[in-house]
Amino acid sequence: MADNLIMNAFSSLVLPVYNIALFINPALLGWAMAIPRALDAIIDPWMGNISDNTRSRWGRRRPYIFFGAIACALILPILWMSPSKSDWGVFTWLTIFGTLYFLAYTVFIIPYQALGFEMTTDYDERSRLLAWPNYLGMTISFFLPWLPRMIEYSGFGGAVRGAIYVSIGVSAIVLVTGILPALFGREIASAKEQNKTHFWDTLKQACGNRSFLIVALANVIVLGGLATMVGLSLYVNIFIIYGGDRAAGLALCGVAGSVYAGVSYLSVFIAVWMNTRFGKKISAQILLCLTLLGVTSLWFTLVPELPYLQLVSTIIIGLGLQGTWMTFFTMVGDVCEEDELETGLRREGMFSSIGAFSRKMAVAGASILSGLVLNGVGFDAELAAQSGLTESVGHNLKLAFVLGQALVCLSGLILISFYPITRDRAIETQKILTARKSARS
Repeated sequence: MADNLIMNAFSSLVLPVYNIALFINPALLGWAMAIPRALDAIIDPWMGNISDNTRSRWGRRRPYIFFGAIACALILPILWMSPSKSDWGVFTWLTIFGTLYFLAYTVFIIPYQALGFEMTTDYDERSRLLAWPNYLGMTISFFLPWLPRMIEYSGFGGAVRGAIYVSIGVSAIVLVTGILPALFGREIASAKEQNKTHFWDTLKQACGNRSFLIVALANVIVLGGLATMVGLSLYVNIFIIYGGDRAAGLALCGVAGSVYAGVSYLSVFIAVWMNTRFGKKISAQILLCLTLLGVTSLWFTLVPELPYLQLVSTIIIGLGLQGTWMTFFTMVGDVCEEDELETGLRREGMFSSIGAFSRKMAVAGASILSGLVLNGVGFDAELAAQSGLTESVGHNLKLAFVLGQALVCLSGLILISFYPITRDRAIETQKILTARKSARS
């Protein structure tokens, strides 16, 4: 729950606060969102190696989870307190405090994900176990799409002040839920006995793992592409569907987000069922096909005459996408088993960090691309607020929104077909590891 809030509260509020409300250049905001994520991503592998090598009375992961969650909760409200309302003033403020925010997120998320990978070594149990963070995280997903609408509440006195107040409430939830894994999580005991690993050697070996590279790259392509286009959904609903009515557009985005969250519960359930019966590769392919069908259908369901027709597409996308993310995540856990077979080391922190690095770089790129796409289709926030979109700008925005999502889903589908770890291969790996440990004991 904390992970979902930390990552997405920032993403969901930057454009509504600083572009739609204050008319800051969207391309400049894209860079202000991307730079902290890029710097944060560079730190990820270092954080993974630090976590793998930490030996303390509280464990390898738990101290970092504890302090990272606290730091994120403290910094989030500060992001909306820029003393300047100029383009470059906001850019500077958001870049500096965004960097601190995402560095704290790295301290939290890398050990947290590594803790999840090491809780079980069973192929099917890993799918069932890692479904639970999705279930609980999606509970927050009912709430997240409404953040842009909540900051518009008249009692706050404006979107900027609204973002501060709303962020304080979000931070309270992050603080409570973020420290729970640190207090109650349990780490793998045998890892305390293994030798410490050297950063560059570990990084080189992890990046040379073909199975891992396929999963990471497929994740990057799908996540980066969809994040770019989903960032445009506010603009599609406000200016294409409702002709500039900000409240109505934001409310529709909130409804769509809540519907997506509800359907996502079923998506994870379906993914667990398919993973344990057909294997993870086939499951990922089926779920990506479903997602592709959903995003393609948006061309026909995004119509101003029937604003809520797009929820049909949202349901189809939700059935496929959330299960896809979970399946990708469990695949990395299986990669860790093969790495242990080859090296004799448990290095969940490094694999977690490289995966996080790739995802954050994808989201950083998406932040830049969203602003560039808006400029590329000819969108002007101030002009659109005064007189609405021209027909050509509206057509180009819709085309970019739908076609971009379809292309990245298709690319991910093709790439994941090369993933080599099957159920039989994973089970055989675990048998060898179990025999090896029994021989040592």
